[in-house]
Amino acid sequence: MIRYLVSKPPCVHIGKGSCLRRFDRSIRSFCWSIVKFRGGGGCGSFKTPLLRRFFGGITSVCCEEPNPTSATTTTTIPDTDYNEFRTLPLLPNENYCGLDAASERSISGGITDIDQYRWTVALDYNNQKMEGVRCGGSLINTRYVLTAAHCVYRVREYELTLCLGDWDIQENPDCDMDGNCNEEAKFVNVSRIIIHPEYKRDRTGGKVNDIALLRMENAIPGNYTNYIFPICMPTSVTLMQDLFANRNVSTVGWGLAGTETRNRYKMYSEIKTISNHKCEKELEKPISDSKMCAKPLSSKYSDVCGSDSGGPLQIQINGTYYLIGIVSYGPRCGLTTLPAVYTRVTSYMAWILENITD
Repeated sequence: MIRYLVSKPPCVHIGKGSCLRRFDRSIRSFCWSIVKFRGGGGCGSFKTPLLRRFFGGITSVCCEEPNPTSATTTTTIPDTDYNEFRTLPLLPNENYCGLDAASERSISGGITDIDQYRWTVALDYNNQKMEGVRCGGSLINTRYVLTAAHCVYRVREYELTLCLGDWDIQENPDCDMDGNCNEEAKFVNVSRIIIHPEYKRDRTGGKVNDIALLRMENAIPGNYTNYIFPICMPTSVTLMQDLFANRNVSTVGWGLAGTETRNRYKMYSEIKTISNHKCEKELEKPISDSKMCAKPLSSKYSDVCGSDSGGPLQIQINGTYYLIGIVSYGPRCGLTTLPAVYTRVTSYMAWILENITD
């Protein structure tokens, strides 16, 4: 079963016919199986969401021929247990990731504490097109940072520096208003940029397979620090099956917070996820199953934008933070309460595990 996670996705058979990608617009109008699959028919409420979200968002159905003869219905469910991946131990277990200091900050958003969200990474550019901090990322182990593909598309490794353990991007080391100071931020070179091979921009202005891995030139110490710590990845069966709809989540970065001024301090926003169906209605654009949406809780901190691209969409479960999304695209913040779109991390766990090395 595990082979389906690292090779060609299986076809979901509903009848006799040809196996086609279900998002092929040329066949959607006449292929009844696609309509049935999207509505959950033939798969069951438990299996359908899983099939929609695996293989980087690509699943296939059997588009029946006219007047098909009766056939036995078969459904292949991907194995969501990643224990067979030899690279799984490269990710920290739940006792050594996603732990964060308690905070008394506002529940709606604002400036983080100096030691909050230690996995947040600033991407510092140095080329002719971009300069300074323009995107964010998430530290997932001692060697890799996960970000959005559009943040590093056509960027060379030597043009990018990763800034770990930072809070105030204008000072180093940082000190907060109470006189608490952190250690000096670490600036790490990138040895390899790994962009999803099927990343592209679609005709509606959105992005497809907007995910990339950044391999650091030198691994950081495995004991981490009080200001540098990885976020947990959603590798358990329970999390892989979770659609994370209508959940309170947060995002972090150094982008704009409803103004034209770029933040010097690490900011966070408390937001709420919505279903893809509701997101499609609000944005009036199709949202594939490998994406997810969230919108602000209030108009004061209207979601994320600017240099928050590539940053984490995170959820806290039993005191532990998990990375469930990557900031991809959305409306300009501070001007609307429309949802933003995120790359759904659970749709790409197989790709991530296939591309990390020790």
